[in-house]
Amino acid sequence: MSKYVLDSFALLAFFHKQNGWERIKNLIQNANSGGIELFISIINMAEVKYMLVRKGKYSPQVIAAIDALPVTVVSADEYIEQVIKLKAEYAVSLADCFGAAVALHLDCPIVTGDPEFKKLEKILKIDWLPSG
Repeated sequence: MSKYVLDSFALLAFFHKQNGWERIKNLIQNANSGGIELFISIINMAEVKYMLVRKGKYSPQVIAAIDALPVTVVSADEYIEQVIKLKAEYAVSLADCFGAAVALHLDCPIVTGDPEFKKLEKILKIDWLPSG
């Protein structure tokens, strides 16, 4: 079964209906039907929730929508060492390092449109959302 890791960029694009949101919608539909598995680091999920709070879009309905997603939220604990190495070597954001570490561990693509991930293209499978 195919697996994908979602970056916070991807989920935020979905909730805000920004570029690439249809791709995330399709992945969610496939996960709901059991065709694929979706994952997100708990750190990236916290980033999603923080951004929604900051934009005034965090409500009980949004929380329910997030909780209903067919996405497995992965603990950060087992990825700390890999995150430290990624952060030191590639100088990307800490949250992005958590998403990348999960994708590397699961040997699957991370879905994102965040240009910061370009620094990781040599070591990470990236499923790029459309830009602009």
